[in-house]
Parts: sequence; C-alpha cells; structure tokens
Amino acid sequence: MEDGIVKAISSDGTIRAVIAATTKVVSDARERHNLSFTATAALGRALTGAALVSSVVAKRGQLSMKFQGDGPLGKVVVDATHKGTVRGYVENPQVELPLNSLGNIDVGAAIGSKGYLHVTVDHGFGRPYTSTVELTSGEVGEDINRYLVASEQAGSVVILGTHLDANGVEAAGGLIVQLLPDHTEETICKIENNIAQFGSFTFLMSRGMSLDDIMHRILDGFEVRPLTGIEPLKFLCQCTRERFVEALTILGPRELIEMAEEEGQAEGRCHFCNQLYHVSKDNLLDIARRKNA
Repeated sequence: MEDGIVKAISSDGTIRAVIAATTKVVSDARERHNLSFTATAALGRALTGAALVSSVVAKRGQLSMKFQGDGPLGKVVVDATHKGTVRGYVENPQVELPLNSLGNIDVGAAIGSKGYLHVTVDHGFGRPYTSTVELTSGEVGEDINRYLVASEQAGSVVILGTHLDANGVEAAGGLIVQLLPDHTEETICKIENNIAQFGSFTFLMSRGMSLDDIMHRILDGFEVRPLTGIEPLKFLCQCTRERFVEALTILGPRELIEMAEEEGQAEGRCHFCNQLYHVSKDNLLDIARRKNA
C-alpha cells in the first residue's frame, strides 16, 4: 500500500474520520536517524499522529508536536504540513527497551508518562499558537487524543500503529475518528462496537486492506461520504544548505575567521532529517569579508 491519507464523513453528519498509511514515511525516518526498534515505534506513531492531526486542525498550515516525557527517549519532535509532508526526530535514537507485559514495544515507558505534549499550529498568518496538555501514558495515541478532546471540545478516538519485523518497518498507519455535534447515543454505540471489533491497524494493513476498506470497517453501519481522494504523504525536510549558510551569518566576522582558521570548515546536522552540511574554509572567509564590507 502506498503512503497516503484519506478523509471521510458519515452522510448523517455525526462522524468524521481521517485514515493514513505511513509505512514508507516511518521507514525513511528509521533509515535517516538509524533508529532502534523502540525509537522507530515511538517516532512512527508520532509522525503518523502529526499527519492525521494536521489534516484535522491545521488544514492549510503547519503543525508541530513535541512529546516531552520523563522516559529515556527524551524529546520526540514532529512536524506536518498541509502539503502532505512530515518530518521528525527523537532525542536519543538508540534507546532500546524490553517488550512490555503484552509483548509489544514499550513506547509508553520510552517516552514516559510524566511530562507534556506541546502542539503548535501555524495557519501561515504570522500568529502561531501553542496548546499544552499533560501526557496521559506516553503511548502517543492516547496523548494525542487528550489534546484533541481539549482543543476540539469533541469526543474522538485515535489509533496509531507501527509494526516492525527483522527487516524493518512492515506496516505503519493510523486513524482519528471524531464525534460531530449532531451525534447521538446510537452513534457512540456503533463506533464503540466497531472499535471493539477493529483489531490492530497494522494487522489490517498487512492483510492487504486498502485505506478505503479500513475506512468502511471503522465506519461500519454508517453511510460513508469521502471528503478527499487518497492524498500522498512523504517524509520531507525543509532544510537546505543555503539555510545553513544563512544561519552562519549571525556570527561576527572574527568568529567566522577563527572557525575557518581553527576548524578549517563549518559543519552542521539537521535534527529533523539528519542531513549533514559542510561549509569550506574559503566560504567562511568569504562570508566574513562580506560582513566586513
């Protein structure tokens, strides 16, 4: 299944759902950051969650999430844009923990259950705003759900999954289902019943079910009206060498010259995509000369 995201609403206007497949996105992140299995599962859920929440909350802008818990992974930071791009990193990418009591990767212990989730939404008008909620469990999906309930003032369900095998990321994806103002008790009962029978998102993906198949399964009993076709998703960072060079211009001429003479170059690595950038000694001296001009 190709990575992508699809949105739908029930024809009676009581339920909205967003579903995403992110296997390639998470695999790219794992390779870029050389992530452990635990870090892959955590960042994979966060990347998927950011893509889903962005489509609900940011719509035409950018959304950033920072999970700051008390677990050994440290910060987990992800960005998503309305153009279908996501990026992210974990502070300690090599952390590996034993499986939990259910035999699953222990994302909750890795992130930690004490701390905060910070969500920043930028609609592109120069006034981004940040909301903060306490972490519920560190399992990512539950924490995102807490944010949605607080910010949207509506009931929701968040399911996220990253399934790994010895060869890497086998399947990754997730969904958000939100109750809309016209919902009834019958609506809630139907959704609760569907979720109880839903099983694992990544298991359904590995069985070959499409996003449309999964959408109809989670909204069984409702007439589904698609809001979009399948929109592509990809891991893409906004960093460039030009931006790195521009950042060097905040240094004074003396600092640039000292760096050129002592280090012979400037080197910087992007947190989000792990891309390494070099600026040569001659380029550093040229920047210093321009600042002196």
